[in-house]
Amino acid sequence: GRAIALRFAAGGARVVVSDRKRESAEETARMVNEAGGHAVAMACDVSDEDQVQALVERCARDWDALDVMVNNAGVGMLLVSDTFNRTPTRFWDVKPETWAQIIETNVTGGFQMAREAVTHMLDKGWGRIVNVTTSIHTMQRAGFSPYGPSKAAMEATTSCWSEDLEGTGVSCNILIPGGAADTNLLPGNPGDPGRSGADGMLVDPVVMRAPIVWLASKQSDGWNGKRFIGRLWDESLPTDEAAAGCSAPAGFGDRL
Repeated sequence: GRAIALRFAAGGARVVVSDRKRESAEETARMVNEAGGHAVAMACDVSDEDQVQALVERCARDWDALDVMVNNAGVGMLLVSDTFNRTPTRFWDVKPETWAQIIETNVTGGFQMAREAVTHMLDKGWGRIVNVTTSIHTMQRAGFSPYGPSKAAMEATTSCWSEDLEGTGVSCNILIPGGAADTNLLPGNPGDPGRSGADGMLVDPVVMRAPIVWLASKQSDGWNGKRFIGRLWDESLPTDEAAAGCSAPAGFGDRL
């Protein structure tokens, strides 16, 4: 999320940064503003409908527009176990309240954000919803429930939403890093030596920057209901070629 916010701001976008922890949102907004961008911070738990409404209303009020919404908020398997990437937790050992928290944030939260934001986009006749899910093998991996299933739900949801939005000027697509990213969803801190995902590979979040700028622009008009893999984006190619080389239909139409 921070990598995306910084890249948006570098491109001249005005950004509302939200996080359940206000201090995290304020730190990202400070980094954006110190780099010459324009950002405000707001605490928001996306599983709380009232907080989501307040967030979207502030964005529309402060910036007099809401053109792009990135559903990047999410919680992962650290809520289940702090050793999940080494020792899988079987689904019957997951506490019901933990299951509910992950689903409410990763699935219901994404729905609530999109539901509030899309009305502003439809009124304008143009907009972008970008959902951050995960690699398909992570959705299906033993010991990754309910995180994997929550992202599978958003994969199918993106396919449904893109069909609903067809012809409106608003698109709904997916962007993923293409492997476990070096973020706070893993044990330890980003940049720590020895960190690894379940498959041993860590992806730098900066791989999201080039494709997210393209997705947020008018250059991506006509691209709807797709999954894009940041790690496979080739910046040496024209953007349409780069997009075609790292995309597949959302909703499991292809296993790329």
